[in-house]
Amino acid sequence: MKAKFATSCIACGDKISPGKEIAKNEQGKWVHKHCAPEDELL
Repeated sequence: MKAKFATSCIACGDKISPGKEIAKNEQGKWVHKHCAPEDELL
């Protein structure tokens, strides 16, 4: 899924810009797609 808003990735701390690929982590929080575990990808 693509981010609609600017935020920060709680996994790595880097910024998530609108349009970047994101996924939910184990806690249900949005992180960069590459920061999410494989089984959690949408």
